[in-house]
Amino acid sequence: MKRLVIASVLLAVLAGCDKGDVQMKNASVNDVGEAMRKHGDEKFIDPGKWQQTVTLVSMDAPGMPKEAQDAMQRAMSTSQVNEVCLSPEDAKSPREDFFTGKDESCKYEHFNWGSGKVDLKLLCNHPNARQQMTLAGTYAPKSYSMTMTMANEGRRPEERMKMTMKVDAKNVGPCSAKG
Repeated sequence: MKRLVIASVLLAVLAGCDKGDVQMKNASVNDVGEAMRKHGDEKFIDPGKWQQTVTLVSMDAPGMPKEAQDAMQRAMSTSQVNEVCLSPEDAKSPREDFFTGKDESCKYEHFNWGSGKVDLKLLCNHPNARQQMTLAGTYAPKSYSMTMTMANEGRRPEERMKMTMKVDAKNVGPCSAKG
């Protein structure tokens, strides 16, 4: 869940720019990062305060204890709103590992970004599990709306989970002195 929130925060860094279309298939995380950097100037998006609304749309976790499933069901009835302040340095081109961290076991099945739309599928193969993330939505320089689905397929029921989130964000102006 923490990785989902981090990914949604990083979406704010990605969402505000139209650097031209980047379309890749069966591409490494590094290759996608390099292609994204080549399609723009030094400023990736405008710095400032971004407000994100994250809504859990669905969750299926067959191996999760009933109490935890009930808590997730309650969480789906509310949205979390958070703010992220992007400095001028933060607003520059993303690193190649913006969704995956330092995980080299991940590869994009497809990555399509440009003309106000994003559609990607990231696959990660780990020794005990396979993870898949899809992301689709629209963006403009000051806002975006995207749906992200993350699925984990493991050998045991408790290692299987599928979660869908909706992330809406907008630039709400300059950062305050506190961030």
